[in-house]
Amino acid sequence: MLSYLHIRGLALLDDVALELGRGMNVLTGETGAGKSIIVDALALLRGARGRAEIVRQGADAARASAQFELDAGSLRRLAPALDELGIEEGREALVLERVVGRAGRGRSVVQSVLTTQGMLERVGEQLIDICSQHEHHSLTHVARHIDLLDAYAGLDAETTAYSEQYREWQAAAQAAADLRRRAAEGAARADFLRFQIEEIDRVNPEPGELAALRQRTLLLRDAHRWTAFARQAHDVLYESDDAIAGRLAILLDEARRGADSSRLLGEIQEQLIAAQVACEEAAAAAARFANEMSFEPGDLEQVEERLHDLETLKRKHGGDLEALPSKLTAMREELSQLEHADSHLEALDAREQELLGKCLQRAKQLHARRAAAAEGLARAVEAELAALHIPRARLEARVEELPPGQLGPRGLDRVEFMFSANPGEPVAPLNRVASGGELSRVLLAVKSVLSTGDSVTTYVFDEVDAGVGGAVAEAIGRRLYVASRQRQVLCITHLPQIAAFADAHFRVEKHTQAGRTITRVVKLSDEERVEELARMLGGSRVTTSAREHAHALIAEARATPARKKEPRTGRRAQAQS
Repeated sequence: MLSYLHIRGLALLDDVALELGRGMNVLTGETGAGKSIIVDALALLRGARGRAEIVRQGADAARASAQFELDAGSLRRLAPALDELGIEEGREALVLERVVGRAGRGRSVVQSVLTTQGMLERVGEQLIDICSQHEHHSLTHVARHIDLLDAYAGLDAETTAYSEQYREWQAAAQAAADLRRRAAEGAARADFLRFQIEEIDRVNPEPGELAALRQRTLLLRDAHRWTAFARQAHDVLYESDDAIAGRLAILLDEARRGADSSRLLGEIQEQLIAAQVACEEAAAAAARFANEMSFEPGDLEQVEERLHDLETLKRKHGGDLEALPSKLTAMREELSQLEHADSHLEALDAREQELLGKCLQRAKQLHARRAAAAEGLARAVEAELAALHIPRARLEARVEELPPGQLGPRGLDRVEFMFSANPGEPVAPLNRVASGGELSRVLLAVKSVLSTGDSVTTYVFDEVDAGVGGAVAEAIGRRLYVASRQRQVLCITHLPQIAAFADAHFRVEKHTQAGRTITRVVKLSDEERVEELARMLGGSRVTTSAREHAHALIAEARATPARKKEPRTGRRAQAQS
């Protein structure tokens, strides 16, 4: 559910914040006030293309951000995308942001994670369905029609199971194709792998060896200097007649004699003891270092040769010696496959054919269920359209099998809605022949028919009242209200018959301030709602009779039952099929 929308620097909107609630939210206002800009902002959050022209004059960029409260179903559907983005915390309140710069550059953000426009679209289309003549929505995307039919037929579990099988089959087919390609390369590839394996085995790098050798090389290259230093340090600290350790011992003996008579002498004694211990430890370390620095002629050449072998191996295999063991295992497995390619291919081909058979079997079952449900969906939508005053509309949910040999991620089928609003006219693709107002009513009819399997939680209806009035407007308002009991609805309308059904009513106002035009959005109180509906009924001059009519419309809308007799659901359609 869309709970908060913030728009800044977009066209006429200087800075607008909008808090939306559950149920039916209505936006009204004079023509040209900027109502459609709200839809433009939501379209940007669904991944629509951003153009520099939408940026308000004087602003560097247009920004739209929204917060969505997600239920368990939405969280489940969005989980793959959120996992891909690395979003683990705070998923219940998801924030989307879109910025369009005046210079054409912009950014897309999901929960503070910078992402691509495509990923924003993937998330946004699961949250908002925009029904507008100029914006994309589920009915104009033919690829979504199969989702609507599946939701009506109650096929969620079946399509999920098919998708899992399809992915397994694709993985097996890819593995077989890869092995077949490698096998075709023949002996050359096998010889190359043997050479690499023998080279790694010959060098046989050990963990951490490269860093240790580099350090050893630095010491050996200046070995005489460091050996002399170590011996000198041991001599000065411990061995010589005037060694520091001996001098510290003399001072410590003197300090001990007076330690009981003076606190400061006691402190000096403690510090001298610590200094003597440190001096002896440093002398011992110098002796050990001198012993380690003993080397034979040719040691430096051997270390440099070993270092050269390791560096060469590192360059050849991607710059990471620590990853060589796993890479060596993979190369041995590939060599084994090449040496036994025929038997491996036979096993992979058998696995691929087994999975293909299972996919085909389930795809045929899905086809039968879809074909059986298509007629029921069409008739149910036509009944809703009749109530929405498109009385003789015809809808056909056309289920066509893909060409022989083709199996897609949704099965064997391509589904497209065909539509005719006028008697005597043949049906044609819905997204080509339906007007904006007709699309809005068809979508409303589909939403009324579908079971709760539909994934989108916020419907946005723009121009839903195009070309209608009176009883048609009331019927549309009633169905929008019923739809809003299950899903959040945001409706932009010019008709008071629809606005009367609002749970929350907002007025979009255009003002001139400091010589510039700005648009504001104001949430109306009950009294202000009456005035707004009266204005919509009577024009600029609000009369007493218009107010009385507005009161009557609101009272009648509030008397609308929260539930109506549900149309046939996917499960009923399935049972009757």
